[in-house]
Amino acid sequence: MRILIISVNHQIQPAQILSMSTDGKLEAFEREQKETFGSFVKSKILERGVQFIAEEARHGQETVIERLCGLNNWGYANIEMTPEERTARQIPPGYNEDQNLSETEKARCHREREEYMVERILGEVGDAASILIICGRIHTAPLADRFRELDHSVETTDLQDENWYIEDWDQHMINL
Repeated sequence: MRILIISVNHQIQPAQILSMSTDGKLEAFEREQKETFGSFVKSKILERGVQFIAEEARHGQETVIERLCGLNNWGYANIEMTPEERTARQIPPGYNEDQNLSETEKARCHREREEYMVERILGEVGDAASILIICGRIHTAPLADRFRELDHSVETTDLQDENWYIEDWDQHMINL
């Protein structure tokens, strides 16, 4: 299987515009970033003949890519663990930012989530020859390594490498 992994900052994923400003500039900026993100992903899907899209995303919050897949009738799965599954595996909310958790425990949580993502993808992908995965940066290398261990061809890219993408939305808006 041929796999492209796109690394993201999760702020770009929700389809809903979450910014608010009195003059509408924040909303317009966020909308442009998200629309360009959707166009970027669509171009990757079309140029690579992607047959299945997997996304690490918050449950209960429609994403730009989930909406895009629905509009185009493309195979899609949210590969993030549900909150209930996290609880069952003793993975606390916000564990990566929790200064009271040891690095060993954080690494365990990451490994469990990444293995879950791989299992979900392999369980849902069917006979797709080309897939696309969207995930947070912290998971890109481990997912790529795992799929390579399983003899899949893996490429990675990061939105930070795209000239249209602005990582720090707050700082960008302050500088306008």
